[in-house]
Amino acid sequence: MIDIFSKEFNEYIENTAIREAFSDGILITDHKGIIRYMKAYTSDIMLFDVHDAIGKHILELYPDRKPEESTILNALKGLPTLGKETIQTAFNGETCVFFEHTIPIKIRGKIVGAVSFAKYAVSFKRELSVKSPNDFQKPFYCLEDIIGDSLLIRQLKNQIASVTKTNSSVLIYGETGTGKELVAQSIHSGGERRNSIFLSQNCSAIPLSLLEGLLFGTVKGSFTGAEDKAGIFEIANGGTIFLDEINSMDMSMQAKILKVIEEKKVTRLGSNKAIPVDVRIISAMNEDPLNCVRQGRMRSDLYYRIGTVLLRVPPLKERPDDIPVLVNYYIDHYNKEMGKSIKGVTDKVALSLRSYDWPGNVRELRNAIEAAFNFETEDYITYDHLPPLMPCSQSPISFGGSPGSNIQIPLVRTGQTLTQMVDSYEKRCIENEVSLASSLNELASNLGISRQSLSYKLKKHNIVLPK
Repeated sequence: MIDIFSKEFNEYIENTAIREAFSDGILITDHKGIIRYMKAYTSDIMLFDVHDAIGKHILELYPDRKPEESTILNALKGLPTLGKETIQTAFNGETCVFFEHTIPIKIRGKIVGAVSFAKYAVSFKRELSVKSPNDFQKPFYCLEDIIGDSLLIRQLKNQIASVTKTNSSVLIYGETGTGKELVAQSIHSGGERRNSIFLSQNCSAIPLSLLEGLLFGTVKGSFTGAEDKAGIFEIANGGTIFLDEINSMDMSMQAKILKVIEEKKVTRLGSNKAIPVDVRIISAMNEDPLNCVRQGRMRSDLYYRIGTVLLRVPPLKERPDDIPVLVNYYIDHYNKEMGKSIKGVTDKVALSLRSYDWPGNVRELRNAIEAAFNFETEDYITYDHLPPLMPCSQSPISFGGSPGSNIQIPLVRTGQTLTQMVDSYEKRCIENEVSLASSLNELASNLGISRQSLSYKLKKHNIVLPK
């Protein structure tokens, strides 16, 4: 007879195709519902210490579940569950939303246990008490976590500081990797709802058929397998909901979201009872919201409702002055994480980082520094250890303006600091393009930057446009 709790079986479970599809967590019980094995594959969704769970009955682990609602206990009766959405509160007070496959384990026709594979959609924790400042672990990002001192970032921080004083809906937009959720959490942590729940939901990550129940909740019998459970709007009552990539939401779902926001009431699927909710809505998208409205991908009435306050997170290419600051920040971070003592980057790397347009923004920069840390053994990060797609010029950089007016900047210091060299290079590039553009918009387009960024650079370098 096979020992289902042997090392060989555990290794099989960890390599099965089902585990690959539902890889956030695995839970195995014996025929009595006692937990014999548990593993989570992502540390940030581990709801409790595994050692606290082993040996407990499944209902001890999730005391809010009724026996007939437990997928484990149903599996022990021979009833499998496939892809069920579940909201559960564990014995330690943490709550999660996840999708699970739970199947009975049979040997020679006899059920000897059950295995559940979980994919987490949302996890969160409400702080119940704080014994001392040393015991408190900051759950959310705050304004100080936004790294940068450029004009655009200072403006953004000032806007965030103002918005934290109100309860208005906020729509954050910016390219992928710019840090929109960081901004959303900073708004929450700086406001009067800071001690309440902050729930983040990526609207593109959940199928439409599941999203409505996840947001609004369900009642038992509303559809096959439905249970009585609260949705995100109910759970976050008194707190903040962050709806990321809201532009990916189906138009019919947009109408339902609008109704909830306007009425401040939510109705569970299969119910006719409206439940009052008090939540602050912060939304985000990775493109210009007005373009979405013009193209018919976002309802205009929803846009006006969620976009009471608009915050644009600038791409990294519009704030190159922040790149050295970010690089130093991530070097310090990875020195601590990886136990290294790298002091900085070479001049060649610094110039490459400043000249790159960073389509992946801050996230890409962070990944580039982390990648270099994996290979660098010297005191300074060299170009050889940057990701292969990073730009490099083995010869002097040149820009062509009018014929015969190439600008050459050597990749070595010539009595100037690196910052002075880069600033001088940037100024001469802009001056070289001024005579070729008939307007400020055209000049910004030729340089590949926004008009706002161009205005900042003109002022910085004291460049006066011809009238």
